[in-house]
Order: sequence, then C-alpha cells, then structure tokens
Amino acid sequence: MNLSILIIAILSYLIGSISGGVIVGRIKNVDIRTKGSKAAGATNAFRTMGALFALSVLLIDVYKGYFSTLYLPYFFGEENILAKSIAGFFSIIGHVFPIFFKFKGGKGVGTALGTLLAFPQLHLATLIGFLSWLTSLLITGYVGLGSIIAGIAVLLLSLIHISEPTRRRGISYAVFCLKK
Repeated sequence: MNLSILIIAILSYLIGSISGGVIVGRIKNVDIRTKGSKAAGATNAFRTMGALFALSVLLIDVYKGYFSTLYLPYFFGEENILAKSIAGFFSIIGHVFPIFFKFKGGKGVGTALGTLLAFPQLHLATLIGFLSWLTSLLITGYVGLGSIIAGIAVLLLSLIHISEPTRRRGISYAVFCLKK
C-alpha cells in the first residue's frame, strides 16, 4: 500500500468523524445528543427537532461519504476502485466510531448512501435500495428496518447485476449496514 492510500484512509476517517447532527445543532444552539434517543443522526433529529433540521443533518452525512469517496482519491491521483472503496469504507467507519465524540457515532446509513452514490456502477442498486427503504418506512414506520431491507436490496442487486469488483464493494457496504 502506498502512502497516498494511507492518507486517503486517514482523511476519510476524519471527515466521516464530523457529525452533521452536532454541526447543525451548534448552529441552532441545541445538542440533539441530549434529546430523544440521544443519537446525532437524522432520525433522532427528525423526531426531536423537525424535518428541516433532519434534512440538514442527512445532507451533511450523505455528502461527507460522497466527498470522501469521490474527491479524496482524485486529489491524490488515485482514481481507482481500490482507493475509492477504501475512502468510502473509512468515511463510514469515521461516522460510526468518530474520534471527535469518544467513538460513539451514528449508524452510518446516510454516509453509506453518499459512498454508494460516488460509484456510478451502483446507482441502480442504490436507487432500488433507497426505494426499498422508503417503502418499508412508509409501511412500518421503522427507519432501522428500512435500512436493513435497503442493505439486503443492494446486496442482492450487487450479486446479480454488476461486475465482480463492484459486486465485492456492494457486498461490503450491505454487510456493514446489516451489522447495525
């Protein structure tokens, strides 16, 4: 492994460790980690602070996964599948185990979505996963169940419709989502 890949992994982890919930909360002078489920994610933000607050949190969490996966490898001249996969993986790990918040973070679903969006080969699988999540949410009202179903959808579509390297990446992200 070369030095640029290591730097990409570290920077992706640090970017992933930035909490959208904490950032938006500081702007609004509130700490959502003291409200509701005490999580800093978009679901708790929605339940305790409303839709606009939650959408802001979600956009930050999705974008940090997207930015880390798409742009960091580019900045370091490592525009290959391995570098992008490492960047995406470490941005999700940073979200789930953030160094800035005593390694207690969110579930990583929004950040995983951003990471998946950075891979054009996974756009169809990601869209179907999102629609599965939304359908499950509307039927059951459970965000976590929707996330699990979306992870399974991405996994199955990765196994059926895409190339081997992309399939491995999709499986990795799906397993990570299912772990939660």
